[in-house]
Amino acid sequence: MTQQQIERIIKSTVHIVMTNPFTREPESGGSGCIIDYNKTEVLLTVAHVTNMDAATCIDIGEPTVNNQNKVYSVGAMNYLESFDLNRYNAQISQLQTNSGRIEEKNFGLIDFSFAKLEHKTNYLQCKIEFNDFTIQSGSKLRIKSDLTDVPDPTAQYGFFGRIKSELGYINNILTLSVNEVFYGGLKYIRKIGHYYEFQLPNQINSHTDFRGTSGAPIMDTNGNLLSLVTHGYEGADKLYGIALADFKVGVDATLLTN
Repeated sequence: MTQQQIERIIKSTVHIVMTNPFTREPESGGSGCIIDYNKTEVLLTVAHVTNMDAATCIDIGEPTVNNQNKVYSVGAMNYLESFDLNRYNAQISQLQTNSGRIEEKNFGLIDFSFAKLEHKTNYLQCKIEFNDFTIQSGSKLRIKSDLTDVPDPTAQYGFFGRIKSELGYINNILTLSVNEVFYGGLKYIRKIGHYYEFQLPNQINSHTDFRGTSGAPIMDTNGNLLSLVTHGYEGADKLYGIALADFKVGVDATLLTN
């Protein structure tokens, strides 16, 4: 990838901070992106980052003051669940034969969450010095997407995020410390259910090398958004991301009712 292509992916990634709703102290973090979707700004990330008893916030990117970061409070996140028609029909049949009792069945939460952003905010990209080049400070980018793009096996993909986060007190203030890393050279292999499987250049030695990138946009060299990082396995050279195009209808239906 060229420096320009890498910079576009980095500036298209925002950092999610889950904060205690009462103390506003950080509890965990992840990644995400903001898309320009039919002239509406929508935050995309994954459910296992935001589906917890904490407030979802976006790091605005302004310089730290007294070891504290300014964040944008997103509000309620939206979630989708898978639906199995065969299992649904089985429940209907059960009701017809035993109307007094029906077994509660969990169809499964999709590892995807999103929210319409009600207020426009200028998110900032801080300067990052890599070994070979430097990403200059500037504004974060909104990704123009209609959630219809699908992976191309001949294309190259990459993603960016914060890893090895540590919570600790600095001057009596609970602070989240992180490292920032870019992963490039990914190749699309196949689709498994609602997930895309990507080939990594190297195997995953430790989850700590990727923890914090969950929800990061996986993009190609042309800046197209295909997926969000969901999971991988230690000792394997594969990475998995949610198939965003599968959930366009769910996003559309949710935004229409908001």
